[in-house]
Amino acid sequence: MVPIPSNRRKGLRQRHWALDLLIWLCILVGWCAAHAIRSQTRDYGHLSSDSIAAIAALCDPATILDTQNPKSLLSQILIPRPPDTDNSGKVREAILDIFRTQLGAKDSDSFSSMDWKASGKLGWHMEQHTFTADTPEGKKKMTNMILTKNPAAPRKLVVSAHYDSKYFSAASGMAEFVGATDSAAPCAMMVDLAVALDDALDERERKIHAEEQSKPSIAQETTLQLVFFDGEEAYRVWTRTDSIYGSKELAKHWTSNFWDATQFDTSRTSHAPKLTARRYRSTYGPIEHMHTIEHMILLDLLGAANPNVPSYYDSTKWLHQAMMDAEKRLSEANVLWPAGDTTHRHARSFFSRSRPWGGIEDDHLPFLHAGVPILHVIPSPFPSVWHKMSDDVTALDYPTMHAWSMILRLTVAEYLDLDIKSVAQRDANASRNESIGESNFAPRIKVELVSRARPVASASEAAY
Repeated sequence: MVPIPSNRRKGLRQRHWALDLLIWLCILVGWCAAHAIRSQTRDYGHLSSDSIAAIAALCDPATILDTQNPKSLLSQILIPRPPDTDNSGKVREAILDIFRTQLGAKDSDSFSSMDWKASGKLGWHMEQHTFTADTPEGKKKMTNMILTKNPAAPRKLVVSAHYDSKYFSAASGMAEFVGATDSAAPCAMMVDLAVALDDALDERERKIHAEEQSKPSIAQETTLQLVFFDGEEAYRVWTRTDSIYGSKELAKHWTSNFWDATQFDTSRTSHAPKLTARRYRSTYGPIEHMHTIEHMILLDLLGAANPNVPSYYDSTKWLHQAMMDAEKRLSEANVLWPAGDTTHRHARSFFSRSRPWGGIEDDHLPFLHAGVPILHVIPSPFPSVWHKMSDDVTALDYPTMHAWSMILRLTVAEYLDLDIKSVAQRDANASRNESIGESNFAPRIKVELVSRARPVASASEAAY
């Protein structure tokens, strides 16, 4: 990513007025098409104040985020990992291994043959989107990772980050750059999010399947999709051609290929055609993959203490506010920070209401241009360690990473209106009869859900 100076402006070429009019009409038609298939209101579940502790009790984020534990995921991926290197492959496998071994992730063929009724687990659909990019350092093989809880769902909340680290030549003296905040820590937070919410996501799918609801809520039509981008960093100087290779390629792929729920429709997702018909009842013709994205949350440069994250786009101010609200309620419930931590209790908010001085070029841009509303969770200003060798394990603050994980868990759980209460009660009952042992999951407490409404973003924003 790179900040854009506030005095930078785009030059306009002189065109014939008719050509200008045609271009604007095309933009308007494209915006209307994207806007028409995204909702204008959203049911937004709100956990009551005495129930927030359940979010923290879902699982211990230290097993993934604690860098003092050499076996944690974050410890494993804190290595130089430019695209098309052995280390890049190691990081990719470390992330996917958790989805395979703990969350039942399968590729397309295996996913379709899973026995949903026997296991009661939906698993995760795992896709590795591989392509070859032309870079200033030659052709490089890059791979985006896409993990989707229910690919047959007609709406998706995408949470994303890039997993590559910036390439530096051996002569630069920075070839061992690891990019702890940029963006190893955000990737680890995403994995924690999946592990924490997996049971609740399965519970919701079971209920929809059993009840065969004819009018599910917008939240029930929405699944969680995690995207780990490759090739975000520029090889030399950040330009439109030397940057965000993975996100550009994936956006191109998702706007030129079409989504069909029936390719994922098995006995466990028999409700998919019904949801699809309701979701796209006013849309004619094939549905682009891009149009199934309700919102994209892009994480970057997180993990250092005292971040300041403003709202970059008007269309997602409400979602930025939801994160601020989640942070406040978690703090009031004394679960924002790790148990026993006293140094951060009175720390200032991670979020700012002030308008940032300029834009930031990052992986979200190809999706923004395609009409996807973006919540860009990136500090302004950048951490002082940005693109320095000091962006290593010493740049990370565990209590801050813990807090980010709690905020993400609560925000996403409420966005998807997950029934944490049922999961909590079931696990609490199970814990009476057997020991938790070495499991990462702790007993959950009883929670209550209160409904409220939030406005949904406009699908179009002016790019910086």
